[in-house]
Formats: sequence, structure tokens, C-alpha cells
Amino acid sequence: MNIKFILSIGYGLCWFFFSLYFALIWGREISDELPVIYVWWVIIGIALLPGFLMNTMFFSNLLNQKMKHYPNTDEDITLLLCDHNEEVNIKETIQSILNQKYLGHIRVIVVDNASTDKTKEMVCSMRKDVPCQCTLEYTFCKELGKSKALNHGLRFVNTNYFLTVDADTCLEKHAVQNIMNHIVYKKSACVAANLFVKNTNDSFISKIQTYDYLLSIASVKRFQGSYHSTLVAQGAFSAYKTAVVKSMNGWKDVMGEDIVLTYEILNKKLASTYEPSAVGYTKVPATFDGLYNQRKRWAIGMIEGLSFIPPWKQTGFYPKFFTTINLSVIYLDLAFLFGFIPGVILAFLGYYYFVGFLTLFTIIFCILLYATMYLYQKKLHIEFQNSISGFVGFLLFFQFIQSISSLHGYCIRLFHRKEQWK
Repeated sequence: MNIKFILSIGYGLCWFFFSLYFALIWGREISDELPVIYVWWVIIGIALLPGFLMNTMFFSNLLNQKMKHYPNTDEDITLLLCDHNEEVNIKETIQSILNQKYLGHIRVIVVDNASTDKTKEMVCSMRKDVPCQCTLEYTFCKELGKSKALNHGLRFVNTNYFLTVDADTCLEKHAVQNIMNHIVYKKSACVAANLFVKNTNDSFISKIQTYDYLLSIASVKRFQGSYHSTLVAQGAFSAYKTAVVKSMNGWKDVMGEDIVLTYEILNKKLASTYEPSAVGYTKVPATFDGLYNQRKRWAIGMIEGLSFIPPWKQTGFYPKFFTTINLSVIYLDLAFLFGFIPGVILAFLGYYYFVGFLTLFTIIFCILLYATMYLYQKKLHIEFQNSISGFVGFLLFFQFIQSISSLHGYCIRLFHRKEQWK
């Protein structure tokens, strides 16, 4: 077992037992007023378990903060660009791919997933300006669905490696070189890229998501990737070993097709890693409804992954550990909604049952984790937009939106309702 992982778990456990001492006092005090089972269900869910996880992740990321650089590769690659009615975004995305500073050849295949707009005309109009190190192809997939579009495109891939990029995601000019250097040198089965928000200034909703991508999502991927167990090689921008994906017959026809595929890769004892210097700028929902629906779909995808391969069926220790954490997120969301939120409301009424020293202590460590992640991202020397109102909004409101939309997603998956890609 990795010594850095052992040290990180040890650090997290030290915090856990330190906080448990105060939790016992806290629990005894409020058990006279509220049912003892509910009290401890909330204390564990809003303080002890989140504190352990955040401190473990914080220490692991601290131990693994050194930037890694890999030898340049000139491996020819295929890039699958799936879109559904994305005429507004696709030209900018294709141009960002054609502008790549990559040593090898990039074969771009645009998979038009039953679009009814002018996607085809836009793609064809760009062919005359394609540089010599790239080719641009177009194919139409009449069956609607992200997994169907990806599998349609996979049939045309004949290179050792391929990338997937969403039609609303633009790539930083060295992104392809950096992610390919990683996957070739490390011999990973898949590599997840580092996503930033492209449309930060569209609305307050897009501003708060800037910090979710910059801090939360990146922290988790760094933590998991340090042990070759990144749970989601996201479809928006990731690299794959072609033979591995084809041996698994591509993507399953589910909402979280990228999650399920990554779980399958991990279950084969293959490496799923993360490359922070491979940066893509993705367009996020600019409205509350859009964000809510997106996170609802993500929650459905998480449950699909856990249903296909539960933690106890994963073959490696690290995938078992990280998928178990994913499973615990359901409990954490419930504890936040039915413990922390009522606790805040009661605090305004003068009843400080669940808003006290230990809760504050957990929040402080959360902010410390975000601060170290922010400094790490700054070291990449890649542009991203800051917003004070977005950061404050992220700290105050984002977890509520995330938890309530996720709960909706869990319920949809529980009752087997069908959701759409878009």
C-alpha cells in the first residue's frame, strides 16, 4: 500500500478521534432535547465523516503536490467530438482543437448525434482551414443518446489512443500534448483532464460553478488520481487506450456512461489517472434549472456506476475505498439536508443544536483544503476567471443545490425513471 496513502489516512483518523472527543460532549448535551439516534446520525454526517474525508484528502494532496512532467510523445490520435444541436459552440471547440500544439497527428471525428440544426454545414465549412497535422471528419448518428454517439464514433478509431471532447468544451493549446504525454508514459487505461468553467460571467449560477470545478472537483480527482483510481474519466475531456475500451464494447446505454466505463476499467485492475495540466474550458449551465438538472443527472450516473459494480465487487483496494466513499455521499447529502440545514434554521431561532464548535471546525478545514487547491491550480499558469461573489455564493449556497438535486437523482434512479442526455 502506498505510504502517502497510509499517512493521509492516519492524519484523517487523528482528526476523527480528536473531534470525537468533542462530539461525545456535544451529543450528550443535545440528546436530552432530541432523539439520540437522530443526534448521532447528524453529528456523524455533518462533522465526523466529512471531517475525516476532507482531512485525508487535504493531507494526501499536500503530499502529492509536486507537478509531474512526462516526455513528449508524437503518437497519432483520434479525437471523438460528440454533439447534439451544438451549432452555437462547435465552431469554437473545433478551432481550439485545430490550434493545438501537438507533435503528432490529430484525426478529429465529429459525431453528429441526430442534430436538427446546422452542425453539419458548420463542420464542413471548416475543412478548408484544417492545418496539415490534423484531419476533420463528419459522421451522423441517427440514434439519440450520448453512449450511442460515442459507440458510433468508436467504430472509426484505429489509433492506439483516442480522446473524447464535448462540443461545448474548448481546449487550452497544450492540453492534448499534456494528456497524451501522461497516458503514454504512465500506461494508464484512461486519463481525466482538468476542467475549468468557460462561461464564468454569464450569470451568478455560472460563477459559483467556477469554484466547484476549480476547487471541489479538482481536489477529488487529484486525491483519487494519486492512487490510479480516478472514478470518472469525464466525457467532456479525457484520454483512453483504444484496445481497453473496445474490449469492453464501449459505453453502456445509461445516463452516466462515462462513470460506468471508468468503474469497469478499474474493476479490470487498470489505471485511471488524472492530468491537471491538460486543461479544458467547459460551458456550464447558466440558470438554476440547468444546474439542478445537470447535477441530478450526475447523481443518477453515480448510482448507475455503483449499481453496475458495487464497492465490494471492485477488485482493487483503492477502487474499493473510493467507491465506498462515493456510496457514503448519499448519506452525507441526506445528513446535510435533514441535519445541517434544519440546524442552521434552528440556530437563527436561538437553538444551537447542530451549529457549534465542531461544525465550525469542519468548515474551517474545508476552506483550508480549498485554499491549498487554489494555490495548486495557480501554479499551472493557466488562465481562469475569479469572482468574489461567485466564491461567496459557492461557500454559502452550492452544497444545498448539489444535495437537493442529487437527492432528486437518487429517487429517479430508485424508481427507474428514464432521463435524457440533454
